[in-house]
Amino acid sequence: MRFRGTVPGAATLHLADGVALLRPEEQVFSAMLGGFADQQLARNLARSTVEGR
Repeated sequence: MRFRGTVPGAATLHLADGVALLRPEEQVFSAMLGGFADQQLARNLARSTVEGR
C-alpha cells in the first residue's frame, strides 16, 4: 500500500527541505519521545500513565 499524500507523523511535516538540524541526536530523540507519547495517548491511556513511562 502506497500513500500519495503526507501521512501523520511523517518527517516532512516537521522538517524543512534543505535545512540541517543543529543538534540532530537531541532533536531526533525528542521527536521519538513525542511520537511515543502520542501513540500511547491515541490508545486512550491516562496522561499520568504516559508521563510515568
